[in-house]
Amino acid sequence: MAELTEQRLGFGFGLLGGVLIALGAPVALALGTVDLVLGRPLGAVNAATEAVLLLVVGGLAIFFAWLARHDWSTHPLTSGVLLVVTALIAWVVFGVGGNLLALVGSLFVLLAGILFVVEPTQRAASAIASG
Repeated sequence: MAELTEQRLGFGFGLLGGVLIALGAPVALALGTVDLVLGRPLGAVNAATEAVLLLVVGGLAIFFAWLARHDWSTHPLTSGVLLVVTALIAWVVFGVGGNLLALVGSLFVLLAGILFVVEPTQRAASAIASG
């Protein structure tokens, strides 16, 4: 448990959130198929559009979480801000009640972003206090 840092936990939350958001795409496609069978082609097109957006936003969340853990591990503030912005975009695009998986996933992405911002904030606070 001592090896569990904010960055590791943030990476896990970011991956989990991105996967949950991306898993909302098959759900949207299934609902779109039902709309198509029931004779509502506009609902089917809307569901297909939502599925593509879910895949893109979920992929971005996974990508930013991966960058935060690997390539940008020295820039946790940048990674955290990108994850927070991705979560906010997910909330704006998908709404609060649109897709439960996307909502829960965006919550995990937001938590991941906050966890990546914790360490730079602590360093800045201690630098201000000591200087």
